[in-house]
Amino acid sequence: MPKDKRAFIFYIITSLVLWQFGISIRDLCIRPDMQIITKDNPFVSFVYLKNTGGAFSLFNDYTNLLAAFGIIALLAIIIYSYNKLEFDDKYKILTITSLTAGILGNLAERLAEGYVIDFIKLNFVNFAVFNFFDILISISIFSLAILIFYDEFKKRIIEKHNEDATDTAVEQAELLK
Repeated sequence: MPKDKRAFIFYIITSLVLWQFGISIRDLCIRPDMQIITKDNPFVSFVYLKNTGGAFSLFNDYTNLLAAFGIIALLAIIIYSYNKLEFDDKYKILTITSLTAGILGNLAERLAEGYVIDFIKLNFVNFAVFNFFDILISISIFSLAILIFYDEFKKRIIEKHNEDATDTAVEQAELLK
């Protein structure tokens, strides 16, 4: 049984909803009438680019390897979520939900089409074209790192406080002798 059924069910449903939302964004942005690149638009353009690689087109034409890595990562996250998520861990649920939706979105495209559709081009900087799922994955990994560091920091503060409390109790016990 999962540690907290509510957390796991919420995680699964929210991941699927976010994945479908990402598909809707992609389908909207890759429409031909949306693919307008002008010099008048200094911020973002929507284009259509087939990416057979990973982030920044790394591992081009290694679709099967990237798909296998995506499947392994997705299974590991689902197993972790099933066993460890608690409903009170709102930030962790949100982060893992976003990561799952991002991996699922890119994985589904990669398995179905053999490539991932990248469509967001930043006009104000020379940067790789990317998609909504890439944004979810990037932000989630960054957020997960912050959560891990925060949890470790909090744990160390508590340990230090407990050590200080123990030292104080020992000193008081010696004074009472």
